[in-house]
Amino acid sequence: MQLKKYIANSMPEAIKQIKLELGNDAVILSTRKVKKGGGAFGLFGQYVLEVTAAKDMNSAEKSSVTQHLEANNTEPAMLPPPFDPTKVNTKAQTDTRKIEMELEEIRTALSDLRKGIRVQTNEATTISHLRYEVNELKSIINKLITQTNNAYKKNWSEALSVLYQQLCSNGVEEKFASRLIDEVSKKIPKQEANNFTYVKIYLARLFMQVIPLLDDLIPQPNTQNIFSVIGPTGVGKTTTLAKIASIAKLNKHKIKIGLITLDTFRIGAVNQLEEYSQILRVPCKTAFNSLDLEHAIQSFKDKDLILIDTSGKSQRDATQMNDMKDILLNFPQIRNLLVLSTTTKDGDLTEITKRFSIIPLYGLILTKLDETTCYGSVFNHAIRFKLPLAYLTTGQNVPDDMEKATRERLIDLLLDVSNEIK
Repeated sequence: MQLKKYIANSMPEAIKQIKLELGNDAVILSTRKVKKGGGAFGLFGQYVLEVTAAKDMNSAEKSSVTQHLEANNTEPAMLPPPFDPTKVNTKAQTDTRKIEMELEEIRTALSDLRKGIRVQTNEATTISHLRYEVNELKSIINKLITQTNNAYKKNWSEALSVLYQQLCSNGVEEKFASRLIDEVSKKIPKQEANNFTYVKIYLARLFMQVIPLLDDLIPQPNTQNIFSVIGPTGVGKTTTLAKIASIAKLNKHKIKIGLITLDTFRIGAVNQLEEYSQILRVPCKTAFNSLDLEHAIQSFKDKDLILIDTSGKSQRDATQMNDMKDILLNFPQIRNLLVLSTTTKDGDLTEITKRFSIIPLYGLILTKLDETTCYGSVFNHAIRFKLPLAYLTTGQNVPDDMEKATRERLIDLLLDVSNEIK
C-alpha cells in the first residue's frame, strides 16, 4: 500500500494531484485544514488543505487500511465522479449565496461594533461634560467661601454682606466690590446697616460716581464733529456706526452727515456701509490710506457729522495696530470711539483697551448687552480706565437697538434698583 499526503489550496487541486500520481482508483483517507506560513507563530498564515490518499490495494492491504480507518473513526472517501459541466452553475450559485451570507454576517458585526463605539463615545463625552460641570461647581463654591470669609473678616452687616456677594457674582472684581462696600459701611447710619433697600440705594448712588458718561455725540448744525469707531473684530462697529447715523438723521433732520470706511480688508464691508448710506440717503466714501482719508474728509467739509468705519484689529497683532495708529494719528480732529462687547471676558477687555490706547481714545461704546447677564465687567472697566461711555447697544436692529448710556440704566443692570433711585 502506498500512502501519501498532499497540500493544496482546494479539493479539486488536491484531487488533480492524487490522480496524476496514484491513479483514478486512489482512495482519500482523510482531509484537514492546516495553517501554512505566517512566521514563527503563524499569526498571519493561510489555511490550506492537507489530504491523505492511498493507492489501490490488495485484500490484505485493504484490511489493514480498514482497521486504520476504524481506529480513527473515519470513512474512506472515493474520488469524486468525472467533471459534469451541467452542475457548475448550481455550485457557483451555492458558493455565491454562501459568500453573501458570510458578508452579511460581517456587515452586521461591523454595524454592532459601530453602535458600541458610538455608545462609548457618548458616554465618554457625558463623563467629560460632567467633570467640567463639577469643576465649575467647585470653582463657584470656592469663590463663595472666599467671599463669605472676606465679609466675615470685615464685620459687615448682613445686608452689606449680601450686596457684596451679589456684586461679586455679577462679575465685579472682588477688590472693587470690597472697597465700595467698605465705603458704604463707613457712611451709612448704623441704624440703617441692616435696612437692605436703604443700603442698596446708597450703594447705587456711590456707583454712579464712578461711571463717567459722554455728552451727546450728535452736533448742532454748522458744528462739525468727526468720529471713528475702532475695536477688535466681531464687536459690531459697522452696525453701531449705522445706528449713530440713523439717530442723527431721525432726531436732527437739519444736520448733514457723511460716512467714510477704512474697512477695505473684510469681504463685503464696503458694500455693507454703502447699503446703509443709500437707505439713510447720505454720501459714503472709501479710503485705503491716509491720503484717501484726507481727501474724503476734505470733500465732506460741509458736513456736520462725519463717521469713519475701520476694520477690526486683533489687539495682539502689532502690525495691524501700528497701521491703524499711523493713519489716525495724522488726524487729531478725529475723536476715536472704542467699541467693546459686553460678552468679552473681563481680562480680555482690559488687554484690548490697553493695546488700543496707543491711539487717543475719546470714549467708549458697549455692544451686545442682550447677549449677557453678567455686567460687572462694565464697572470694572469704568473704574480701571475712567473712559466715558457714549452708547449701549442691545441688538442688531438699526436704529432701535441702541440707547444713550445713562447711569440709571447701568445701575439697573447690576443691582436692579433704577426704579428706587430718586
